[in-house]
Amino acid sequence: MNVLLTGAAGLIGMALRPMLAARGHKVVPIDITGFGRDDPALRLVGLDERGPLEALIREEAIDAVLHCGAISGPMMAQGEPLKLVSANIDATALLLDLARVHAMRRFVFCSSISVYGDVGAAAITEATPLRPTSVYGATKVACEQLIQGFAVEYGLAGVSLRIGRVYGPYRRANCHLNALIRNAERGVETEIPCDPGFVYHYVYADDVAEAMIAALEARDLPHREYNVGSGEALTMPAIVEKAAAAHPDMRPRLVPGADDVPDVQTRFDVALIAADLGWKPRFPIAEGLAAYRDAIRAGKAAA
Repeated sequence: MNVLLTGAAGLIGMALRPMLAARGHKVVPIDITGFGRDDPALRLVGLDERGPLEALIREEAIDAVLHCGAISGPMMAQGEPLKLVSANIDATALLLDLARVHAMRRFVFCSSISVYGDVGAAAITEATPLRPTSVYGATKVACEQLIQGFAVEYGLAGVSLRIGRVYGPYRRANCHLNALIRNAERGVETEIPCDPGFVYHYVYADDVAEAMIAALEARDLPHREYNVGSGEALTMPAIVEKAAAAHPDMRPRLVPGADDVPDVQTRFDVALIAADLGWKPRFPIAEGLAAYRDAIRAGKAAA
């Protein structure tokens, strides 16, 4: 397919680009910034610019969208709810309309585990009620509903992937795993404020990219939403113990504190996407951290 990839200079986009090309897809990467990297293939286009977007779609004969471009988490743009609405909902609505007008074959959207909110001990499946606890989470719910509406009313083959906490070489936002690796490379300690019983659902960027490709290439979409995670539910003490296997020089120090996203989400079920689309995660946290470390050492990571 000829794929328009939004957020192509970001965490998931940078993982997707070589994978898509390797599978024979033509990738047209766009973002609002290249973060200062030498990236001649990247097109700088805003997701509020209908004219340039439509011209690019025509020029490149785009027939699918992988939409990773957005404000990327509930810790971002805090105190700016209208910025979140504009960047996440308005941009997605515009892309959906362009996909409708140009009769595209597939629209794959990066949603988030944040749509579920504070669930507690119950297992989170795709049937779990959506009760977001942030404007960010609410924007993801709204985008999912737009995708559902465009699917029913216009026949657009859209799908939303509800993704756990993504880590990987091109992450720029605050991330304990990023700090653990980079501080270990410098030989310094990493202080991590946490509740030792709080559960995290981290997933490596390459696993997310492969899930998006599975959704892109699937002949049929039996469901409109799928959970995407590593299958591991880990507390921070368990994470740092496993991290030591990837990097013995890590020096974590856990101190009392709370996570920036305090939703209690104990069990995150990823069985549906395996059954429907054949996708399963490949990177348990120790292997993901090792791959992350190797990418940093090779200079294939955000500065």
